[in-house]
Amino acid sequence: MFLLGASLAVLLATRNDVPIFLIEHDVYSVHPIFGLRIPSIILSIFDIVSLSLFAVIVLGLILLSFRKTVSAEIFFFSFWLCTLSLESLRFVHLFLALSGKADSILAIVNKLYMGGHFLGYMAIFISGLYAAGMRNERQFSIMAVCAAISVALASILPVNTGIWEQKLMFKVGYGQLIEGFSLSIILITIANYLIAVRVRGDKAYYYIALGIAAIAAGSHFVGLDSSPLLSLASMLTMSLGSVIYIYKLHYFYLWQ
Repeated sequence: MFLLGASLAVLLATRNDVPIFLIEHDVYSVHPIFGLRIPSIILSIFDIVSLSLFAVIVLGLILLSFRKTVSAEIFFFSFWLCTLSLESLRFVHLFLALSGKADSILAIVNKLYMGGHFLGYMAIFISGLYAAGMRNERQFSIMAVCAAISVALASILPVNTGIWEQKLMFKVGYGQLIEGFSLSIILITIANYLIAVRVRGDKAYYYIALGIAAIAAGSHFVGLDSSPLLSLASMLTMSLGSVIYIYKLHYFYLWQ
């Protein structure tokens, strides 16, 4: 997905009809930063490629760190990272629209994108449950159930093909409900990691909770494509949070 996103980023950045298309759909803007004027499409390219690359790098770091250490939290966290790479579907959506594909096809891409989001939030939620003391060895079965629920939720989600959003996708229904659901999942997950301090008897989980909070908040704000400064700050926050989360969790399980 990262390679797909990077390839489409190059194609879209070199097409002269992209700004015209975005202006026609009222989603084109210019962001001033440090005396420069950054077109919204460039900001979107930065955000999408950065999130996909972030997923690749952090998954690689997990692979190196947890070769001989087992952690259910990391297992489900890794699935959430995988869903971050689905940000590349935003490029697919725009590229198909520029190619004149039917709105019904674009709506399917929207639903795949939202389904990936639902799956990611459920995966990170399950990781918090394991941190708080849940014991179930059938992790793949749990992920299969989460995937089925995500497909069901995405399939019934209404898509308004007449309105584009800043992040290069159609506007979906129940936007406020989805935002509330996402925020609730993140807060509950952080709470579960804090509960783990008492359940596991190790204060390292305070840092682990801080790390997961930084990663979740950063990914949310980067995905909004609202400001270059916010995107930069969020990526730095995510990077620092990942180092804390992985290092502290690895250190804890290393001595179990």
